[in-house]
Amino acid sequence: MIRSNIAKKFVHSLLSLGVIASGFVATSPAHAAITLPTGSFQPCSSGVTNYCIESVSITKTGQKPIVLVWTPAGSSGPSAGNNTGVVAGKATLPGRWTAPGAFDSNNYDGIYIDAKAANAFVPWVYVDTQPTLSSGGGVNLAAQASNTNYAVNLDSEAAIDIKIHTGDIKPGVTFGVGTDATLDIQSASGYSTVEISGYPVSVPLAKSSKDCSGDAGVATALVTQFQSVIVPSNDPLGFSVDGASGKMYVGSNGICKLSTPTWDADKKAFKYSASAPKLAPDGTTTNKGFYHAVISFADATALWGLKNPADAASALVVSITTSAGGSVAATKSVSARNNQIIIDVSGFNFPDPLLDITLNPDYNMNTAAVTKPLVTGTPKPTPSPTVAAKKITVTCVKGVITKKITAVNATCPAGYRKK
Repeated sequence: MIRSNIAKKFVHSLLSLGVIASGFVATSPAHAAITLPTGSFQPCSSGVTNYCIESVSITKTGQKPIVLVWTPAGSSGPSAGNNTGVVAGKATLPGRWTAPGAFDSNNYDGIYIDAKAANAFVPWVYVDTQPTLSSGGGVNLAAQASNTNYAVNLDSEAAIDIKIHTGDIKPGVTFGVGTDATLDIQSASGYSTVEISGYPVSVPLAKSSKDCSGDAGVATALVTQFQSVIVPSNDPLGFSVDGASGKMYVGSNGICKLSTPTWDADKKAFKYSASAPKLAPDGTTTNKGFYHAVISFADATALWGLKNPADAASALVVSITTSAGGSVAATKSVSARNNQIIIDVSGFNFPDPLLDITLNPDYNMNTAAVTKPLVTGTPKPTPSPTVAAKKITVTCVKGVITKKITAVNATCPAGYRKK
């Protein structure tokens, strides 16, 4: 049995602008199986052992992880490396996660992990990483000097790792904003832990929901963010697939309609949608998007019945559908490593792309091979012989991660730079 998208409309109203409203009381409805605490999760070091933040670390390019320490407001700690384009925002925070040397090159001096119920209607855990700026013992959101309504950009070259105690929650799926994200779930001492790692990514933010669709939508700002939403499987308002591990992650930089995936058991189709304003703040440049999915071998078996999940590249068909006038994906990559299937799709145009992952109908489960080439779309007359376009290979890097992309017009995925 599967449950998905039941409460999508509630979270959509909050995620549509990339912000969870702070005025909601974080309690779950009476018929829910899980009840989350009111307010933001506290650091586990404060004595709380359940629904708390155990650890936070960052890893800069070519360096070892730096473990951050919770520093409450009123305590001294490291300063930001520079004050370029940053001011203390209106939001005051209870503290920050920081460490000497961690933010020497940044215009913020720490990060605050705001983990709490997504809203008053669903027991989903929303995890938002916010840059901080401290002065005189007080801790504020580090805001853009040119527009204090928005936080400064998180460092896209520094990976963030967050480990959270999630109580009775058995995760069904995690979705969010970040590149190269990974997910680890453990259960011990009467509670579960969820560890999320990944890189912040630039997100086109909308001023209103009207900007999230159509060709005229213009982003009000581009802000580099790192966010996640953990959706339980053991709750009526959750997401579950029989036999799945719960270690499924789907991410994008289109947060207007970011929500849980959907699953069509009859068609064996896994769908995921997100959207963003079509145009950048300059009103001319088209915003580009990406999808990043991590599906464990156990989940691939539960979803598609794959006996050999390592053959994902040939067993699965990944397609992207965009609105009229939009582009198809510039690059698509499917690989299997560390008992996980990694799917990266990038370079498509916003506003309304739809990711579709289905089982290749010509993949033979018994022989683990494709019996004939996959043909999609309407058959066309055989064209006259032409010279095939030459493919090129580019090397893309992000921190310690290196990828090679081979295509006619090969480009690096979002968050990577060409080597």
